[in-house]
Amino acid sequence: MTKYTTVLADLLRPLSRSNFESAISGYAADFRVRILDTYNLFKIMLFAQITGCFSVREIVTSLLANSNLLYHAGLQEVKRSTFCDALESRRADIFRSVFHYIVDEAQILGNKLAKKFKDPLRIIDASIISLCIHRFDWAKYRTTKGAIKLHMNLDGDNNIPFEAYLTTGNVHDAQIMNNLTQETGVIYVMDRGYVDYKSLYCIELGGSIFVTRMKSNGAYKIINAKPVEKDGPVISDVEIVLTGSTSKQNYPKPFRKIKYYDEESKKTYEFITNDMDRDAKEIAAIYKERWQVELFFKWIKQHLKIKSFWGTSENAVFNQIWVALIMTILLWINQTLNGIKVSAYKLLIIIKSTLLTKNTIIGLCTNIKKPQPPVDPQLFFEGFKC
Repeated sequence: MTKYTTVLADLLRPLSRSNFESAISGYAADFRVRILDTYNLFKIMLFAQITGCFSVREIVTSLLANSNLLYHAGLQEVKRSTFCDALESRRADIFRSVFHYIVDEAQILGNKLAKKFKDPLRIIDASIISLCIHRFDWAKYRTTKGAIKLHMNLDGDNNIPFEAYLTTGNVHDAQIMNNLTQETGVIYVMDRGYVDYKSLYCIELGGSIFVTRMKSNGAYKIINAKPVEKDGPVISDVEIVLTGSTSKQNYPKPFRKIKYYDEESKKTYEFITNDMDRDAKEIAAIYKERWQVELFFKWIKQHLKIKSFWGTSENAVFNQIWVALIMTILLWINQTLNGIKVSAYKLLIIIKSTLLTKNTIIGLCTNIKKPQPPVDPQLFFEGFKC
C-alpha cells in the first residue's frame, strides 16, 4: 500500500469523497467548470496550507517545481488566473459543509475516547483576525481597521473544532452564541463576554450546563448558601436569583454563584453555573479548561495560513479559513487512528516535507527515532589522566 499511496492521499483518507461531492452538487459548484473543479481546488488549497505558501504565485510555482510528482498525488498544475477565479467564485458554504462532514467523522472517533468530565465539554470563544481595511473593505470592524472574527465551539475533550462561524469583526460574540449552543446534555464553557442571560436560559431549557464568569454589574440576591471549607479555595458557594428588571425576565430561575481563589494565578474568580450538583472545585476545573480554546487559536494562527490571504474578497478569505479548519481535524483524525504520539506541529512538519512522496503518515512516523539520553560528560573523560 505504501508503494502506491502518497502522503497527501493518506491524509485525505478520512474525508469521504461522496460527502464532498454531495456538498458540491448541493450548490451546483461545478456547473460548466472545465479546468479546475472544486475538489481539485480544495486539494491545491490544502497543499498550500501545509506548505505555507504566502501568495498565489508561490502556490503555482511550487506545483510547477513538483510537476513530476503531481500525478500520483492527484494534483495538477494550474495557472494563476484559473486558481484566483476558482477561489473567488466557489462559495464558502461548500467548504463549510465539508467541514461539518469531517467534524461528524471526528466525533464518531472521539466518542470512543475518554472524556475529561462526565458530560461532553464544549468551549465557546471567538478570535479576531486583523485585515487591511483598504484591501478588504468589506471586513467592517473599526474606522481605520478591518477584521474578521472566527467564532468557535471547541470540543474540549479532544481540542478540535466542533462548530465554527465566520463573520466580519463588528459582529458581537453574543450574537452568534445561540448558533454555537444547540446541543443537549453537554457542558458549555465561555468567558464573561458571552453572558447574555436570555441565551444562558436557552442553554438551561435545552438540557445543557453552562459555566461562565459573573459580570461585575450583575444585580442579584442570595436565596441559599452551601457550607464551604474554612481554608479551602472555595470562598463561597451560593444560589442566587437575578433582581434586575430585564435580567430576571430573561433568566427567571435560580443558579449558582461560586467565588473561588486560584492559588496558581493568585486571583479570585466568580463563576456562575446552572449545575446545582457538581462540587465547586470541579466547576472551577471545568472553567480552567477554557484556556484550551486560546491555545487552539494560537496554534492555528502560528502554523496555518489564516493571517495572510490568497484573495481579497470575502468568499476567498472564508474559503481559506474553512480549509485550514478542515486541515486541523484531518491531522487529529490521522493522529488518533494511527496512534501517533508526536505533537500536531511536529506531524505537520513531517507531512510538509514529504507531502507528495509515496508513503503513509504512519510509515513516516515509524521512522522517527527516539531522542537519545544526554551523554554524561564524566563518562567521556573517564580513563584520561591529567
